[in-house]
Amino acid sequence: MIKGLYTAAAGMMLNMAKQDVIANNIANVNSHGYKKDSTVARAFPEMLISRLKDKDSPRLIGSLGTGACIGGIYTDYTQGVFKKTDNPYDLAIDGEGFFVCLLPGGEEVFTRDGSFKINADKMLVNNQGYPVLDRNDQVIYIEGEDFTVDERGVISVEGEEIAQLKIVSFPDPNALEKRGDNTYTGANYDIDSNSRLRQGYVEDSNVNAVKEMVDLITVVRSYESLQKIIQAVDETVKTAIDQVGSV
Repeated sequence: MIKGLYTAAAGMMLNMAKQDVIANNIANVNSHGYKKDSTVARAFPEMLISRLKDKDSPRLIGSLGTGACIGGIYTDYTQGVFKKTDNPYDLAIDGEGFFVCLLPGGEEVFTRDGSFKINADKMLVNNQGYPVLDRNDQVIYIEGEDFTVDERGVISVEGEEIAQLKIVSFPDPNALEKRGDNTYTGANYDIDSNSRLRQGYVEDSNVNAVKEMVDLITVVRSYESLQKIIQAVDETVKTAIDQVGSV
């Protein structure tokens, strides 16, 4: 009976973790280039039940499951839909590549969000103000109005080529870690020559808002059901204690 209580509690914790992931997906449904997360559940190691009082080595008579927990959170890197903006500083990557930006401390971060702008210092930056890097790991200065980017990421200003955007890809995208601000860190990369850029477009998130809402409702209902199970077990235990105490 008590083991049933533990199993239900584990299920509630699992659903809480799922709810957090789904809520984050919904919150980023309008974030350009955002990639949705999903959870993977795994069973706790089964507790083996052995027969006691055997003279020889104990024999297995079965197993007892003790619920489930989060086995991991993985990111779906499926490409989102492109939306036309006609803003020359909006760039979308058609392929598996990522833009590279530079944090104030000198660390590189990676993003699929190509909604860039020019700051007061004439640098090409992302929405958080992080400078965008070129293939020589240099920040990019834009002096002029006629700004174009070809599909290879070559930037031209007033008809003159000034830099090529650094686009990278990862042998193992699952090694990437989300760090906030729609950016990633923590993986070895290669220069990506296969992806193609589209100027005047942004990539929408790959979150399906309707599906996420349905999943959220399912998780909430599951949580409520497990909560009722715990209440029922608690009442049963209380009744058993009262009856034993009255004997």
